[in-house]
Amino acid sequence: MPRSQLRVAAAFLVALPSLAAAQGGVIAGTVRDTGNRPIAAADISVKPGQLRARTDSAGRFIITGLGADKYMVRARKIGYGPTTYDVDLSSAGRVDINLVFDQPMPMLDTIKVVAGRTCSEWSLDGFVCRRKAGGGLFFDYTDIDDKDALYTADLFHDIKGFRTAVRSTRLGPIRVVEANPPWGCITQLIDGRPNTGATPVPELPSDLVAMEVYARPDSVPSEYQRYTWPNGGITRSGRCSVIVYWTQRARMNPR
Repeated sequence: MPRSQLRVAAAFLVALPSLAAAQGGVIAGTVRDTGNRPIAAADISVKPGQLRARTDSAGRFIITGLGADKYMVRARKIGYGPTTYDVDLSSAGRVDINLVFDQPMPMLDTIKVVAGRTCSEWSLDGFVCRRKAGGGLFFDYTDIDDKDALYTADLFHDIKGFRTAVRSTRLGPIRVVEANPPWGCITQLIDGRPNTGATPVPELPSDLVAMEVYARPDSVPSEYQRYTWPNGGITRSGRCSVIVYWTQRARMNPR
């Protein structure tokens, strides 16, 4: 081999460690369902940090450039419940993992809305129908993930007309959403029905499929207008805002 080529080869070998260092730690893996079928186009994220990936047709993904840390890897795809995997990554190390989707959930991208029909009050096709019509704020699970909120109440940090607070309960302190100013009125619905002790507002954003927020009572669609009048009357701050949380238990296209 000519001397010039030897010099180039030697320089390349010297550069390999620096290239590996620049790549940093690596988390790679596959996403499958319980039938061992690969899941394509699943969204992969790692926390802490903002790095993301999407699985290929074989369900594979790779995320590079990670420092030494403990990470939570989350896989999401419409049609499945989210799944997570905890990874302890060393500097410039590599960890291969397998994520399995095992909980089916409503598929927002396959719901069909029939023109001229009143939007459903108690199923997810109503969410899609109202989102097309506009009038409120609409968040699907990707929008909720993007907010990077620790608790559901934290989703309202940057939504005008709301604020978060800590409230004492028999089970200890919990984070809640309040109207801003605090004497306002909010009606919160779970899968289209008023929240109760049996169906409380989900504490964690990962339990939500979607969310509708109507800060102004006059923006609330007709199917939920009755909830702007708490106890059949008007509060001292006027009628109520309405929040609709859609969970993994939400139905589709009820008969």
